[in-house]
Amino acid sequence: MEGEVRKGFTIIEIIVSVVIIAIVTLTLAKINRQNADMVEYITNRNKHELTNTLFLGKEAMRYNKSEKDAYTLLSKMGIKNSSVREYLKKVKRKIYIKNDIPTNKMVVPVHLNAIMLKSQFSTRYYRFEP
Repeated sequence: MEGEVRKGFTIIEIIVSVVIIAIVTLTLAKINRQNADMVEYITNRNKHELTNTLFLGKEAMRYNKSEKDAYTLLSKMGIKNSSVREYLKKVKRKIYIKNDIPTNKMVVPVHLNAIMLKSQFSTRYYRFEP
C-alpha cells in the first residue's frame, strides 16, 4: 500500500476555497447594499424635486432669504382638504433668490432669476419672465 495515492482535498485547499467564497459573497453583498442605498437616494431626491415645484410660483419671489412652507405659498388656492393642508404645512424650504441675471445680450428681453431652495437636497431653478 505504499504506492497508493489518496484522492481528495487537503485541509489547506478547503480553507482557501472557503475564504475565497466568503470574500466573493461579502463583495456581492456590499455591492447589493450600495445599489439599494442608491435606489433609495434617487427615489427620495425625485420626491423632493416634485415637492420643490410647489415653491416655484410667482409668490415665492417675495420670500427671499426666508423659510416658508408650501401651504403659505399656495394659500390663495383655497385648499379645503385638511389632510392636504397639513401635508403642505410640513413641506418647508429655505428660499434664496438671486437678483435679475443680466440678459442684455439676448434678442428678446426677459427677466431671469435664479431660485435656490435649500433643504436636504438643495436645488437651483431659473425663472423666466417676459
